[in-house]
Amino acid sequence: MMTNLFLAAWAAFAVPAAAAPDDATSQQIVDYALRTPTADMDPKLANAFLDLDLENLPKKKKAKAVAKKLELQTLLKISQGKKKGGLRWPTPEGCKPTIYGPGDEGALAMAGFAEIAEDEEGFLEEKTKCTELELCCEFSLTLLVTPRQKGLPTKRYFLHANDPINALLAEYRNRNAGGQTKFFGGGVFSCNH
Repeated sequence: MMTNLFLAAWAAFAVPAAAAPDDATSQQIVDYALRTPTADMDPKLANAFLDLDLENLPKKKKAKAVAKKLELQTLLKISQGKKKGGLRWPTPEGCKPTIYGPGDEGALAMAGFAEIAEDEEGFLEEKTKCTELELCCEFSLTLLVTPRQKGLPTKRYFLHANDPINALLAEYRNRNAGGQTKFFGGGVFSCNH
């Protein structure tokens, strides 16, 4: 019922795609996105939410909105990747992955990301023949970089729970835990150069 009311209100405030929504409409879209489970979101409103600039939101709401936006963007990326299949022909020059920093762990966790170890990321590179950048562009690998006073910054790796490349990660973890079987239906993921 509430969704129908919101959709009716949205229709009343609808703006052309080229124009930016006003503050009241933007606020309604953000509120809708935050209270609606991702699977239940209206695709038009989800796209409107993705187009919003979230910089001027109050701090408490901004963190949740940024996480929701990251989740939607990642799910779209995973969906588009599934259409490509397991074999990828990456074009890294057209890809500029977002590098996250200290304090972004919460947003990544809210968006459905889980941290993976450096050796697991290395296994994914070896198994897929994808570089780190290609894993970021073609799959959901996300980097969190923390600067240090001396030496190189520390790098942490995160992967979204819905990314099909998790099948390879499960195979690696199973093998390291003493198992020997490959996961049935794990799929083939490879970057062709």
